[in-house]
Amino acid sequence: MDSKDKIPNELLDPLKDIGFTNYESKAYITLVDKGILSAPEIAKKSGLPKSRIYDILKILLNKRMIEEFPGTPRKFKARNPTFVIDDLIEKKETHFKNIKSNATNLKTRLNTLINNTEKTYISNESILWTVNGRRGFHEKFAEMGARATKEVKVITPYFSRNTILERSINSAKSRNVKFTGITTINKENKDRVRYYIECFNNIYKFTGEIPLTVIIIDDKECMFRMNYQLNGQLNYVGVHSTNTGLIKAFTQYWDGLMKDSTNIDSFKP
Repeated sequence: MDSKDKIPNELLDPLKDIGFTNYESKAYITLVDKGILSAPEIAKKSGLPKSRIYDILKILLNKRMIEEFPGTPRKFKARNPTFVIDDLIEKKETHFKNIKSNATNLKTRLNTLINNTEKTYISNESILWTVNGRRGFHEKFAEMGARATKEVKVITPYFSRNTILERSINSAKSRNVKFTGITTINKENKDRVRYYIECFNNIYKFTGEIPLTVIIIDDKECMFRMNYQLNGQLNYVGVHSTNTGLIKAFTQYWDGLMKDSTNIDSFKP
């Protein structure tokens, strides 16, 4: 790397990912490439501000990324990149383990709180609660699935597939919760339907159009999906309720679709 060359992003970006700032990355790479240098030489060859170079080098010294020869003038050299990078990764991994441990404890404490507060707003006369977007809808499904004890009924022409849904379904099935679905089959969803045939207890193919995605849990709570356009993009909102009248209406919707549906054991595209 010539002193006039700009330091390539393929060297800078990975260092930033493991904890270097932009200035620290440039100073360290310059020392790796050029060898032993004084602070003014590092600033000149890296393009870093002379007013900042000693502060940057002090940080690198404290992080044990470089070494110093305390003569006149002071000289600096890079530590071996393998040791530097391995040390940083080890620190990141330790930090991440601590975050995960703290997060586990936090979830336990917060879930205890929300399990108590849910009793105050989930009732037979519950009003409507909304969640926005695809991920919000799927996370709400997972939350509902965690409360399921008997059966989850799903009416949808989409059958999305992702980690959130798969984890929720597998967890509920481990508690012997039954999953039943009603869907249509088309070119867009056929592969996803094939997957859900394997993980649902039963899936039924409806002969007509399914206008509304609905989820019913144990005949005690429900959620439906409303589509809308925003800035030319398709978006949707999930509407959740434990209102007995709404659940009864959706159960009748389910029964009506089931009359014109046939069980799918398998299908060929």
